[in-house]
Amino acid sequence: MQKGSDRLSKWSDLLFQKVDPLPLSLFRITFGILLFISQVRFLAEGWVESLYLEPTYHFTYPGFHWVRPLPGIWMYSLVIGTAALAVFIALGLFYRIAIIGFFLSFTYLELIDKSWYLNHYYFVSLIAFLLVFLPANQSMSIDSLPLKQSDSRIARWSILCIQCQVATVYFFAGIAKIKYDWLILAQPMDIWLNARTHIPVIGSLFSFDVTPYIFSWAGMIYDLTIPFFLFWRRTRFLAFFAVVVFHVLTHILFNIGMFPWIMIGSALIFFDRLDWKKIFPGIQDVSSSFLLKPKRWIQIPLAGYFALQFFLPLRHHLFEGNVLENEKGFRFAWHVMVMEKNGHVEYQLTDEVTGKTWSRYPSEELTLGQEKQMSFQRDMLIQYGKHLKKEYYQQTGNECSITAKNWTALNGRPSKITVYSAKDFN
Repeated sequence: MQKGSDRLSKWSDLLFQKVDPLPLSLFRITFGILLFISQVRFLAEGWVESLYLEPTYHFTYPGFHWVRPLPGIWMYSLVIGTAALAVFIALGLFYRIAIIGFFLSFTYLELIDKSWYLNHYYFVSLIAFLLVFLPANQSMSIDSLPLKQSDSRIARWSILCIQCQVATVYFFAGIAKIKYDWLILAQPMDIWLNARTHIPVIGSLFSFDVTPYIFSWAGMIYDLTIPFFLFWRRTRFLAFFAVVVFHVLTHILFNIGMFPWIMIGSALIFFDRLDWKKIFPGIQDVSSSFLLKPKRWIQIPLAGYFALQFFLPLRHHLFEGNVLENEKGFRFAWHVMVMEKNGHVEYQLTDEVTGKTWSRYPSEELTLGQEKQMSFQRDMLIQYGKHLKKEYYQQTGNECSITAKNWTALNGRPSKITVYSAKDFN
């Protein structure tokens, strides 16, 4: 009992140990710059129109059916405002207001339609949420100038919680790759690389049968181990080099938006002043003149938060079947690039009063992107069927029953048909 108490005391002392704020400050600046670029890119690509304003129907998340896109110009204003808040975060100007506003606005944008769910956008929302509670503006910020606290130390947990969040992404992405398809069949890597043999210099390598296996196994090993190598000072620089090579390569091969750059930037949280002094010897040490009284109660919410972060990636084990097929527990679980999937859905509606039966195709209402995502995600398929049922009742006053046929192909396999009965849409 005494040993357990001593361990808890040592852990508590470690969390509240005074440390240099440099890693958190650099992370805040990098985070702000990258998210500013992300929002500007969002505007430049015309995604405000195509993702939020063009669709007449949106696939909302459970409990967030009230989240709807704003009218025209207000939607553009929100994205522009989110970009502006990212600049304020990078500068450390009105930081607390800026990070709260950014978290709310960015997360609101992601909740509008789950068709556009991306792991790195979820990651950004999590990081923004954590930053709301962290003293990331205590140094290298405009806010810190009048307070003259630019060289004040902070509690270790302020940095450690960001490091653990980054490590969680990598580690559970590695766990998600320990699957038959990924390791034994080298799928979907085989499909993707065979479609990229035209890439200059390295494209010819993708025609070899062994190449997809090398990429698959290397990707799994990288995800599982890179957090530990980043934590360990002796391997940190080499690990960061691996981070850069890995994510630049994924950017070249798969064009997955801001994800590679966000992960490269996030890895900087592991570098402290001693690491930077190896590159820039002139960097000065900091004093320890200022530190708020440790709030040890913070350990409870921190433990609860990371318990949730460990549960969500593993919750698919609570459901029967292959998570790649049924996608139960797939989102918010760091299943990053583990499948190539496509599908087709056909709904059949029957008027329960007249007995009239007809087919309804999602392409009649949904955008191409929405239809593609819905065609192989069970919850979205059922959600849209319920929408059709409700819509018909509002238009005619008659109830209708709905059935659906869903063809899906996973990782190059032949299409598999699933039939949904009327009770699935009740």
